[in-house]
Amino acid sequence: MTGKGGVGKSTLSAALALVAARAGKRVVVCEIEGPSAVAPLLGAARVTSGEPPRPIGEGVHLAVLCPEEGIKSYLADKIHVPGIIDLVFKQPVVSRFFRAAPAFSEMGVLYAISRLLDEREGGRPKWDHVIVDLPASGHAVGMLEAPFVGKRIFVAGPVRALCESIEKILVDHELATCAVVTLPEELPVNEALELSDKLRQRGLRVEAVLANAVEDDGLAPGEREALERAQRHGEQPLIEGAIAAARRAARGSETLRRLADEMRTAPVPISYRLERGRALVREIADELERAAS
Repeated sequence: MTGKGGVGKSTLSAALALVAARAGKRVVVCEIEGPSAVAPLLGAARVTSGEPPRPIGEGVHLAVLCPEEGIKSYLADKIHVPGIIDLVFKQPVVSRFFRAAPAFSEMGVLYAISRLLDEREGGRPKWDHVIVDLPASGHAVGMLEAPFVGKRIFVAGPVRALCESIEKILVDHELATCAVVTLPEELPVNEALELSDKLRQRGLRVEAVLANAVEDDGLAPGEREALERAQRHGEQPLIEGAIAAARRAARGSETLRRLADEMRTAPVPISYRLERGRALVREIADELERAAS
């Protein structure tokens, strides 16, 4: 899940996870470092970065991924000497190197995700769905391009092998897919189009564009004209508000039509709501279930 900052990626990640959990699927949402935006949406307290997935409510699990922990896990899988990795990473210069070196930080996150995909329980994959709440567009593209960049830097060795294995996951359209989140506004839609194009150029599958906070003008034919006539008789704050909302909804509809034309597929509309937090996540999950039925 990615898109321009502030379009509601975390909320929609939580809602999609809730839909999957309601269907009896084992689902984990992944976030990248920092305070979790998803946990409070489902009523959970703070989730510590780098820890195994933990339940946060409504049948959903959450993992906050740490790039350094991902790199340490990869090296530990290759270097079977107890304690050596932790000892090496206690050296500040080593830690700074792995955070600054091209593609290393991003590869740490991607490796942590790949380990979740490989986890098994009772002879089957532990997780039916791994939903990754990626950063905003620019950072997300950089992260997803990391294995391609890494292959150009490392011509052989274990890091090259890691880049190849992650690339294979990303371009496997049966295993991995992207959802781009946008708003019915000019700038977010432009960024969604650009982002989708970049992802496809890398061979990634863009499964859907989710248009969040779509407003319905709620006016029947002729009602707007009637409101505008009434407005001319003096200041009418409620009438002015209704007219402004209808015009905003009309602009949003036109912007989404352009998005559909250029994407050659209709975006999935998510209605605007006043609810916040868990109530909002539940409402969006209900809407997504109705749309899928």
